[in-house]
Amino acid sequence: DEVEVPTLDGKVSLKIPPGTQSGKFFRFRGKGIPHLQGYGKGDELVRIVVWTPTRLSSEEKELLKKLKGMSGTRPPKGGRSFFDKLKDTLGM
Repeated sequence: DEVEVPTLDGKVSLKIPPGTQSGKFFRFRGKGIPHLQGYGKGDELVRIVVWTPTRLSSEEKELLKKLKGMSGTRPPKGGRSFFDKLKDTLGM
């Protein structure tokens, strides 16, 4: 997906790769605040925040169950998957 990100110089486009996890940072070199000595600019950091809904309709729940069955990747061992956390939230 691609999103527009505001910077001090105007908007720039950020392409977010599939599988990007919440909390990941992207860096825009030279798009931050000017250095105190006046030589160039710093970098702007953009943090990705993935929003997880707390209330789902029955249709949305069904779609998530189908998506879970299609997923070919698994979370790292020791961690809880998105679907496990979602089940806890929904009381399933």
